Amino acid sequence: MSNVYLKAWHGGLGDALQFSTLPEEFSKQQGRRTYILEDAPFRNSGIYDLVWGQNPFVLGKRKGTWNAGDLPEIPYRKDGFLDINGTGNMISNWEKFHGLKPKNKYPKIYYHPEKHDDMRDIFIVDFSSTTVSDDPVKLSEILEILRKEYSDKKFISVEFSDINVKKCFNNDIKFDGYIEVENIFRYCDLISSVYGYVSLHSGGTHLSSALKEYSPNLKSICILSKEWYNEHEVLDNHFLFDNIKYLKY
Repeated sequence: MSNVYLKAWHGGLGDALQFSTLPEEFSKQQGRRTYILEDAPFRNSGIYDLVWGQNPFVLGKRKGTWNAGDLPEIPYRKDGFLDINGTGNMISNWEKFHGLKPKNKYPKIYYHPEKHDDMRDIFIVDFSSTTVSDDPVKLSEILEILRKEYSDKKFISVEFSDINVKKCFNNDIKFDGYIEVENIFRYCDLISSVYGYVSLHSGGTHLSSALKEYSPNLKSICILSKEWYNEHEVLDNHFLFDNIKYLKY
């Protein structure tokens, strides 16, 4: 069969992760080789390095005809709803839409994180994003509820030294400290080491869903508006995963 030339329409972490199971399934089910298109967009190089560079079923970048990913001709949605009968999960949806037998329901990464035992009593809080905007007052209120519920844990905010992101919080939110994240692999190590992870509905949340393969006891919590949650739920649970706890405001 023909080679697979894969790319996402957008360049975010979640945009890449939604297709992260496809290369392995193309290989196992159809005997096809997968390449990432040379013109595939990435907001930063770490996204490619983690999602595709570590994937043993991806053979690198190459020019070709785009035939996998969120192609315009794939009937993903029509009038805001799925145009074909979906699976109830976006990962297995993409497998089905690409002619594969649905096998997975979580995004997948092949990097095995390095765990640090001294971080087991910590919640990492990531209220940053390049695209998502949330109500900082609501975020503060929900975080305070979590701090009371887990009063024996420290809540540490992350700051990224290698990428530019916007912070979706104000000075009303109090943290117990800060951790600088040098790169996306360090980020994976931190998420896999801590007790819990609190984030917005962005690529980090989807990454935490994948990392639970290596850290099944990780408590991953996503805060988002009811409106945004309901929109994704209508779209056959688009970017919603049952190994994440969603707190809606």
